[in-house]
Amino acid sequence: MDPDDERVATRERGTARALATRRVILQHEAVPWGLLAHGLTGARIALAPVFVACVWAAHHGVPAKAWIAGVAFAFAALSDILDGRWARRSGSDRAWARWFDHGADIGFIVPAFSVYTAVGLAPWWVPASVLFAFTAYVVRSRNATSPRRVAFPDRVGHWGGVANYVLVGVLVVNCTLQVWWLPKWALWVVYALVPLYSTAPLWLPWFVRPRASQGSPA
Repeated sequence: MDPDDERVATRERGTARALATRRVILQHEAVPWGLLAHGLTGARIALAPVFVACVWAAHHGVPAKAWIAGVAFAFAALSDILDGRWARRSGSDRAWARWFDHGADIGFIVPAFSVYTAVGLAPWWVPASVLFAFTAYVVRSRNATSPRRVAFPDRVGHWGGVANYVLVGVLVVNCTLQVWWLPKWALWVVYALVPLYSTAPLWLPWFVRPRASQGSPA
């Protein structure tokens, strides 16, 4: 072999070994982030009964439980912010992980709204609208023939999910912690909006056509 060719081959082998080593290191570094992300997602499901029990107790003569409910909600909301970022950082944001994340959100939000319905502070259609919207999302995702068909509704649904967490937070601060910075009529205005934004991924695409990306068919 020509000496120049041999040097080139040696450099290429060295580069390949370095890249392989780097990939192994990155994979090992990513594992804890992936485990932490999935652990945070699962924590929302585990926190749901704690939150429900504390809200119920706080509204039935045990006011100290209100603060535990507040902490449980804060951790659940924080976990929803962090788990996706950590999953993407670790490369573990696969389809099953996204379904796990959505299921954890519903597993926390629906019981949270339901307990406020049970104590007489929220109407029945609030948890029902969220559960209906999630069921429709599952059906739409399973029947979609193209990922592009559900991309726009999914973005709308994401902001609906954010609104759900904001509303639970308002109920915790306003009603459970008894700050009462929002009057009851204002809460009922928000309650009336829940079915509207929850079902927006179903009806909004009929009125707003998402802009096609460059190079994609209209």
